[in-house]
Amino acid sequence: GGRPTCLASMPFMLTSFLLGCALSADAITKLKLNRLEKTSREVLNGDADLKSLAEDWDAYSKAENKDLLHSAHQIPLHNFMDTQYFVEIGIGNPVQTFKVVPDTGSSNLWIPSKHCPFTQLPCDLHQKYDSKSSSSYVENGTEFSIKYGSGACSGFISQDSVTLGDITVDEQLFAEVTKEPGIAFIAAKFDGIMGMAFQSIAVTGAKPVFYNLVEQGKVDEPVFAFYLNREAGGDGELVIGGTDPSHYVGNFTWVPLTSKTYWEFSMDSLSVGGESYCSGGCKAIADSGTSLLAGPSKVIEKLNEKIGAKGVFDQQCESAIDQYGDEIIDKIVNKLSEAEICMGVGMCKSTKDMRLKCLGCKATILGLKKYVESGKSKKEIEDDMKKACKLIPSPKGEALVDCNNLDSMPNVDIEIGGSSFTLTPKDYVVEVKAGNETECISGFIGLDVPAPAGPLWILGDVFMGAYYTAFDYGNSQLGFAKAA
Repeated sequence: GGRPTCLASMPFMLTSFLLGCALSADAITKLKLNRLEKTSREVLNGDADLKSLAEDWDAYSKAENKDLLHSAHQIPLHNFMDTQYFVEIGIGNPVQTFKVVPDTGSSNLWIPSKHCPFTQLPCDLHQKYDSKSSSSYVENGTEFSIKYGSGACSGFISQDSVTLGDITVDEQLFAEVTKEPGIAFIAAKFDGIMGMAFQSIAVTGAKPVFYNLVEQGKVDEPVFAFYLNREAGGDGELVIGGTDPSHYVGNFTWVPLTSKTYWEFSMDSLSVGGESYCSGGCKAIADSGTSLLAGPSKVIEKLNEKIGAKGVFDQQCESAIDQYGDEIIDKIVNKLSEAEICMGVGMCKSTKDMRLKCLGCKATILGLKKYVESGKSKKEIEDDMKKACKLIPSPKGEALVDCNNLDSMPNVDIEIGGSSFTLTPKDYVVEVKAGNETECISGFIGLDVPAPAGPLWILGDVFMGAYYTAFDYGNSQLGFAKAA
């Protein structure tokens, strides 16, 4: 198939992406890593109608797909709600173009199928593969299902050619997805996922795309590398077949893989101001499908406290009680709803406000109701309420920082392979837009991966944005160098 031509996008999609315009030199292929202007979470938070549609779909599809959600192959690391990057690939002959997340934390390629029933809302909103229009399609039909942190999908395996830039892999097995329950894929600006981890964790044992690129002699070197441009509006680059020296400075630090499942290695330490949060070494993976840096939740809680980040609810809760304790107690006594109380104290702008600040307030009020009903004095109730603040978990473990404090926050030092990799507050604080406001979220998030795979530290985009990362399949190692 020929190379896809470059088109400007529809306004609904990105304002800045080009279809698969790859450059090639010295047998390396450079794929543009398109950076989304908004993650799925931000899209939903800014669009109340879409959010309510997504929630309806979530409830409906979970009931309908109970069996799938129980039996599917688990990839618990990902929810794809915060995914920021995708590449364009082609499938079939002539080429059908899809936007996929290049994901080093899973191993299957899947895209929505033309065989999706029209009742599958996420399919309706995305590009679908039509096997009838491809002369290189070969039927396979093996059942496929996979479950992520916030969604799942199922369908069947097919075989066709897959084009990345100017190279084509022949006879690639991939999944045509016909069901996509859960909230994750409704607002996604990508169609599917291209797994780049190892075949050992591939559902149905299908060979990942990169294995075939190497085995079919389509790349000079069995290496691929990510440059994640962290600047707003900037795009990154996924290099297939080597590395691109224009995107890093100095030398690589190479570290051997400790397991060929995910891209797993040993992280020597992670510390702030001399205090270590990974004593004696920890298992870690480099994961392009995770936007933050995740670790065991108890440890991350301490780390966030150290850098001055507070659990979203903890922070909202204490400030609400200091400012409006009496007023909140009176309103709870008068049976006002959580939304009404939070609007009254200025934490929510409307009943449909989806900012973390507002969600935090509503959860707080819900948690405080039982204290008000205890019959104690207002002062006692306020003290009880403050203690309760610490017990209210943040959704998904997010922690907020004050956007004005970045200059005074500490660096985080990570030791890998005998070298030190420093993350500055600019590297690890993520700015999230909610309506017209910007919230600053800590890039460290709690995620407990059960044994035997875990406990695990997941170095996602927060780390890979600061350090150019090379995935050396031939030598079973990872390389990190300062991104330029």
